[in-house]
Amino acid sequence: MSQDNILANTDRRRPWLSAYMTCRNALEVLLIAAVMMMVVLIGYQVASRYLLNAPSVLTEVLLRYLFIWVGLLGAGLCFIDDRHLNLPIVLDTLSERKAARVRVIIALLTLAFGIGLTWAGYLFISRNLVMRVPILDIPVGYLQSVLLICGFLITLSQIVWLASGLVSSRLVAADLAIAVGTMAVAVGAGWLLTQSAIWQQFVSDAPQLVAVLVLFGTFAVFLILGVPIAVALALSGILTLALQISLTRLAPTIGGRLFSGLDNFGFLALPFFVLAGNIMNQSGIARRLVDFAMLVGRRIPGNLWQTNVISNVFFGCLSGSGIATATAVGGIIAPIAREKNYDPAISTAINAASAPAGMLIPPSGPVIIYSLITGGSASIVALFLAGYLPGLIMAVAVMIAAYFYAKKLGYSAERSRIGTAEAARLFFRAIPSLLLVIAVIAGITGGVFTAVEGSGIAVIYSLVLALCYRSISWNQFVQASRDTVVTTGIIAFLIACSGLMSWSMTFAGIPATIGSMLTAISDNRLVVLLIINVTLLIIGVFMDMTPALLIFTPIFYPIVTELGVDPVHFGMILIYNLCMGVVTPPVGTVLFVACGVSGEPLSRVIRPLLPIFALQILGLLLVTYIPALSLFLPRLFGV
Repeated sequence: MSQDNILANTDRRRPWLSAYMTCRNALEVLLIAAVMMMVVLIGYQVASRYLLNAPSVLTEVLLRYLFIWVGLLGAGLCFIDDRHLNLPIVLDTLSERKAARVRVIIALLTLAFGIGLTWAGYLFISRNLVMRVPILDIPVGYLQSVLLICGFLITLSQIVWLASGLVSSRLVAADLAIAVGTMAVAVGAGWLLTQSAIWQQFVSDAPQLVAVLVLFGTFAVFLILGVPIAVALALSGILTLALQISLTRLAPTIGGRLFSGLDNFGFLALPFFVLAGNIMNQSGIARRLVDFAMLVGRRIPGNLWQTNVISNVFFGCLSGSGIATATAVGGIIAPIAREKNYDPAISTAINAASAPAGMLIPPSGPVIIYSLITGGSASIVALFLAGYLPGLIMAVAVMIAAYFYAKKLGYSAERSRIGTAEAARLFFRAIPSLLLVIAVIAGITGGVFTAVEGSGIAVIYSLVLALCYRSISWNQFVQASRDTVVTTGIIAFLIACSGLMSWSMTFAGIPATIGSMLTAISDNRLVVLLIINVTLLIIGVFMDMTPALLIFTPIFYPIVTELGVDPVHFGMILIYNLCMGVVTPPVGTVLFVACGVSGEPLSRVIRPLLPIFALQILGLLLVTYIPALSLFLPRLFGV
């Protein structure tokens, strides 16, 4: 049972719960105001550089710390609202009573993490109160206090969740007792194991193998239980570090790694591109793109399906989100498909499979994350250029499948003629939206502005465009900012926790160990890439793109670069692969959204999806084994 449901079924007139919800709403308002402040600051940053020719160092510092605060406080808000990503595979198969007990275990694990984060934040802050931020001239510890606040919010959210469940009778004391007993037995068994002579000898003889088993073993257990993925990342990283670091050093190390994991100016591009996409989604700009796509694809059999794919590519590269694309474009196409008697299952499959293609075509959030994980070895500019051809390959694979489905079912192309005046009207209506991508990407690749400044320009451009169209109200802008807070909170906390896990992996030498295992199978680059592709396809079935990208990039990147694979090329392989994963159940979020939009049951959509997947896997092999598909444009522009 989710926290929202428990809170909804608890008497809100209870003073403690009323105060809790008031604080929650105040936090949301504060975060929305912070996002709006970030928009103002990035606008000033761009203006000061290009109009005043005097870029502001102060705004860079303020934006960097604002992002960290919005990310971590947004993560706390998402814990309050129970919106963090998890894998409810086991939970969905259990009876209501057993599921309730597992959820109590999840809450207790999250509570333990929240308490630990609060303590780690306190120790980390107390060690940095003497140091001062040069530009702001305030103690560093003040800015790092967000760790303590985030830990407190996580702790409070789980206490309220448990209390609300008991008060509303959704949980009973026996559930809590059984959960506590189970955890006590598990902790006791683990402690006894670590004290045994066999374990001590194992750790002494093969420390890296032990670290691999502890890291991935505990992570798998937490994922199977349904623990939020970010918490599972952090807990498994902490347990692995505990093998190497004394407890007195562990807590401040945790605080330091979580904070430094977000202290990167480049991450600012993520919330701004997300906000730009949300503004375009809220303002209904998708409709103009769909109308233009109908003009482009009308002469191909199954023209409505072709329109769907083309629209998803257009809108996907603007929004940077497969979910937003499947929702916005699918919501427009689905009623038309029903009216024209298109097969609803195939329509849903085509919408779902083509929605992630825009995530490869810039501006792309996953590309930014990958570039920053690799420490800039694969530059954002090069990755942006590299994404065009793989993104189009993914989309064309869907268009080919749609063509054959249309021929099989006898769906002919559009016969009616559109006048020149009408075609010109549709084209010019879409140009302002398409110019956003052209202007941002041209500016970034041409070195006119950075990716962060480009993301700020995207926000300002999309907002001005929506105001010119008179298609966005204040409430819609607030909603776009609220959605940005939620997305930023989820992604930022995943980045912070995966940074902790990645650091623990590096500290324990795990990437080198896994690399040795892979090269022991084969040292042939083509074979290793095939193994990695198969692994990622399987991982994508069970894990969403962002956590998979954050976890497996640090593992596979050193292996492939050692074999001579270009970092930009590997980025395209990785992201193309994981784009397919967001459409595969049981964690296919884009597929679920597409089914929700069309009203089509998942069981009917799977069958028409399979041939599309086969074609997309063929495209993946082309991208993998023909590096020029990824590297041609970056080399053409000399980046």
